[in-house]
Amino acid sequence: MDLGLFVRERRKAMGLTQQQLADLAGVGLNFVYQLEKNKPSVQLDCMRQVLEALGYELSVTPRPGAAASLFPVVRTPGPELPWD
Repeated sequence: MDLGLFVRERRKAMGLTQQQLADLAGVGLNFVYQLEKNKPSVQLDCMRQVLEALGYELSVTPRPGAAASLFPVVRTPGPELPWD
């Protein structure tokens, strides 16, 4: 399910208009409209506010196997630390 459809379905399930959701989230009506239409210009911080107003939180998780191979953690040599 795409995020715009999710937001629209949750908003309607809560009985909110787009304007009411925008007011609740502290964003503009145009932002809610664009979010629900999956416009590519949607700002992440505003998206977070809308999801929080709907009772959800935004999180980022790696796809299985993708994070380790794409972004390996590399430690540079340095002094031993007490917790090493």
